[in-house]
Amino acid sequence: MHMPLKLSILDYSPVDEGLLPVDALAASVRLAQLAEESGFHRFWVSEHHGAPATASNSPEILMSRIASATKTIRVGSGGVLLPNYSSLKIAENYQLLEALFPGRIDLGFGRAPGADRRTSMALNDEKGESIPYGRKVADLLGFVTGNHMPNSRYEGMRAHPETRNKPQPYVLGASGATAEVAAQAGLGFTFAHFINPRGDGPHAASAYRQAFKPTDFLQSPSVVVAVFVAVGDTPEEARDYAAAFHLWLTYAESAGPFDRVPSIESTRAHHWSSDELAIRERNKGRLIYGTADHVVVQLRELADAYGTDEVMINLMMPGETSRLNALTSIAHWLRKSEVVSHSLAQAEECKERAHDA
Repeated sequence: MHMPLKLSILDYSPVDEGLLPVDALAASVRLAQLAEESGFHRFWVSEHHGAPATASNSPEILMSRIASATKTIRVGSGGVLLPNYSSLKIAENYQLLEALFPGRIDLGFGRAPGADRRTSMALNDEKGESIPYGRKVADLLGFVTGNHMPNSRYEGMRAHPETRNKPQPYVLGASGATAEVAAQAGLGFTFAHFINPRGDGPHAASAYRQAFKPTDFLQSPSVVVAVFVAVGDTPEEARDYAAAFHLWLTYAESAGPFDRVPSIESTRAHHWSSDELAIRERNKGRLIYGTADHVVVQLRELADAYGTDEVMINLMMPGETSRLNALTSIAHWLRKSEVVSHSLAQAEECKERAHDA
């Protein structure tokens, strides 16, 4: 029998054709509210710079808006880009969020710059040195807990305001290199399968579990796997959404990203070059798509591969209605599959008891 699967959302605040970033941000709030109503576990927002088709570039501000519009769902960053900022400032931001929304804040952070070279320079224009990532993480945790590493230059300093609980830190990774950082610090570990689907993730998750050291943050390992998802009411519609996703992604990671997420109509009218088709082929493992029942099966398989009970889905589909429908459909089929799984387990248990009798 499968263990119950927890689903969470990673949202980029996609800006659809014909709309503005203000529309995308309002849509993100509505998506979070529906995710809460549908029983999703977390709602994380991204940090991207110089990417006009996605509106989320300041997780802390958007998290505050979303947390104030919801009641129970955990809200977090997926993730704040640690090398760009002062560890103290990040700790203060998330302590303040925890004070405002007790017991609901996740601090997901990564080591990527999240921008092109010029934008990265602008974000770091007053830095005089490059601090090793491991030290940045240690400083961040020291400011959150008040317990710095021995001989730290920040000994005795901590972030305010003080809170009863701490924001829950998660180290984000896409290659496995940061699994050891998460394990040694006793933090959660999130693997971006939507960036690297080549097979490094399950190995990284296993290495993380083996090296994990319990802390006040976590007593046991916590692995979250994140993946792009597109859902259609029919297989044909799902293929249309998948094509729109691949068209966006082909340019999102290029020197000329789209200003908006392409619509189904724009995607159908697009003539794919041989180079674009090659990129699409390389990226196909980053997306799970199909009808909701088919997608739920694939999400379970992905969770099993990573040995986890939590999958975070990123609905990079054109149109707010399509994203809301996808979330609702996935939640429905997940509940249905778990009822069936539970019934089968009960039937098997009855058989065993009858056999023993």
